[in-house]
Amino acid sequence: MITADARKIWLLAICHWVVLAVLCCLFYPVTLSDSIARYAPMADHFARGEWAFAFHPRFGVLFQVLAGTVVKLTGLGGDNAVQVVSIGFLSVSAVPLWFVVRRLFDERIAWWAVALMLVSDDLSRYALDGLRDTGKCLGFALLGLGVVRKAPVWYALGLFVLVTLVSYGFAVASVLLFGWCAHWCAARAEKPGVETFAVPVAGWLAGTAAVVVLTHAFTGYWLPSPHYIKIFGGAI
Repeated sequence: MITADARKIWLLAICHWVVLAVLCCLFYPVTLSDSIARYAPMADHFARGEWAFAFHPRFGVLFQVLAGTVVKLTGLGGDNAVQVVSIGFLSVSAVPLWFVVRRLFDERIAWWAVALMLVSDDLSRYALDGLRDTGKCLGFALLGLGVVRKAPVWYALGLFVLVTLVSYGFAVASVLLFGWCAHWCAARAEKPGVETFAVPVAGWLAGTAAVVVLTHAFTGYWLPSPHYIKIFGGAI
């Protein structure tokens, strides 16, 4: 069952997302070069089904898919769509963060942690400028929730977000997956079930499959990003 406290944090996250997104679309035009020259056009191309221009192996797949879907469903331009998605990443991050801090400390500190994150200057500017960096905040918050709750589903979602969001996310997620598996292999107080390993591996594999297919489509190499081509003896 969803508790009253859980409903409160979800309500706060949704309200923050909606209000900030509306204000951005009305009063805060995107001017940052990364957003206006890369992510916004990609979102527009995705909405039109122009796949060759909607993706690039350096930039992952998740952000373009979500922003492009927002363009398709709402009719917003790509510049506003990247703001909506980036703000959404930040807003939704509040939910796993709240549960993590409440588990480690108490509810009062959890609310303070959420408040400080949502007014953080760096994270707020990333969100307002339509950058995908707030997605990393969501990914790590989900990973933290998976750890403190010993919940492989949340850990798997965090791995999937990291792998599909940025090109270097594959390496980070791979190390974190190894750490998760090593911890449970070494744990003696609890006996892990098959799902403890299978679910995070499945999340990692799903994200890896997406970025490998993308890299192959652009370079011809079955690798998670073009950065690995030189490592394995190829030429870019």
